[in-house]
Amino acid sequence: MLKIAPLPEKVISDLEIFQLYPWPNKPWIRASMIQTLDGNIKDQNDATELISTDSDKQIFRLLRQLSEVILVGSITAQSAPYLNIKINTSNQELRKKLRLPKKPRLAVVSNRLNFTKDWLKSRVDEEQPLIYTHQGNELNIKPFLGLAEFVFCGQKEVDLKSVKQDLVRRAYKRILCEGGPTLLNGLLQANLLDEIDLSIVAKLSQNSKITNIVSDANLKVPINFKPIHVLHENQTVFLRYLTEGHKF
Repeated sequence: MLKIAPLPEKVISDLEIFQLYPWPNKPWIRASMIQTLDGNIKDQNDATELISTDSDKQIFRLLRQLSEVILVGSITAQSAPYLNIKINTSNQELRKKLRLPKKPRLAVVSNRLNFTKDWLKSRVDEEQPLIYTHQGNELNIKPFLGLAEFVFCGQKEVDLKSVKQDLVRRAYKRILCEGGPTLLNGLLQANLLDEIDLSIVAKLSQNSKITNIVSDANLKVPINFKPIHVLHENQTVFLRYLTEGHKF
């Protein structure tokens, strides 16, 4: 992989890639997203499978497998990668050295509980997912009891600041958001997002409907991002940004 910026340009090793995506020793929410040249996060099948490249998958695994929590919206959660979060052998050893849990826990944000009982039953991870919803859904969780741990944050919609507080209370610091756009928008609106790691693939989505990484760009407070590095391999450019004002 080639590091383009900051200068000088140089070919970097896998170890150096790991060092370019550090986690601070404090609660930190980073988002990992991928998009095509036309700004779409979905391919012609309304998925990301045909967009992703081998180098993107390498960075994706690095960020995911060294996190403590994977935070997603309920629609994103029901895609196949969230049925069983796998850790490769080398990262299993690294997690031990870093004193991280055996694997990251899945945390799902859902205002409408728009997932199925069958999906929860089909998950094979030993640890139940955390599902964050609002108190208005207190009676609606009954069909799912015993299949997930429910946490109520907010009265009529999920309060993401309370979600972060609960994760921190559980001693989770490495919080990785993998979308979707609605959740990412909510984190930005609440000024909770510390970092965005964006992969841009030199492909067109071949999808007539454009779905951006963030749904609704009308932010209440202007948010600026500080570019940290640019990497490149084959058809993929990797951009790492810190939210301005959020200190690493």
